[in-house]
Amino acid sequence: MEPDSDPLSLNEQIQLWNAEHASEFPDEVQQIFAAKTREIIESGLASQCLTQGDDAPDFSITNGKGETVQLGEKLQNGPAILSFYRGTWCPYCNLEFQALLDRLPQFRERDAVILALSPQVQDRQESPATQGFEDLSDQGNAVARRYGLVYPLGEEIAKIYRSFGLHLEKLNGDDSLELPLPATYIIDRDARIRYAFTSGDISERAEPEELVEVLAGI
Repeated sequence: MEPDSDPLSLNEQIQLWNAEHASEFPDEVQQIFAAKTREIIESGLASQCLTQGDDAPDFSITNGKGETVQLGEKLQNGPAILSFYRGTWCPYCNLEFQALLDRLPQFRERDAVILALSPQVQDRQESPATQGFEDLSDQGNAVARRYGLVYPLGEEIAKIYRSFGLHLEKLNGDDSLELPLPATYIIDRDARIRYAFTSGDISERAEPEELVEVLAGI
């Protein structure tokens, strides 16, 4: 009997999703998406975000239950993993959520809490984050802006999204058409950033196994 093969990493799963679904998008649309990725990367935005060694800005957000979630209070019990994501409509975000959930016991062993933030304020009930971590509406990207993560999506891509039935103005409760870069931070009890991942490519995500390794060293 052959041994089981190693499970796919998160980014390998994302690459597989791209290969399986690329044909669903016309070439013109794929070119527009690729051009936007190049634009974000060439802007240097990812290099201007908060990074390892920086102090993490505190924040308070009211969750779906009407409870106030404050980063500073969470840090009293252990480190926090901050996951900034585009919305529950994003397939890459959902793959990331599942990968984080798969590592949840290991995060909890290290007293770590996961706080997932996106600008989405409507239709969040299907978010898989509700299975194991705080899923917070960062309305207007207020917190993401303090971390330097916000970029303009642009009307051209917003129009494509609308053709798919995805209306960000409604989902996010504003017409800014702004989204956060995909980003993951580990914040220690002293509110210091111990790990930072940001990317101008929306299909690239932090590997959960890396998060486990960093937490083990805190």
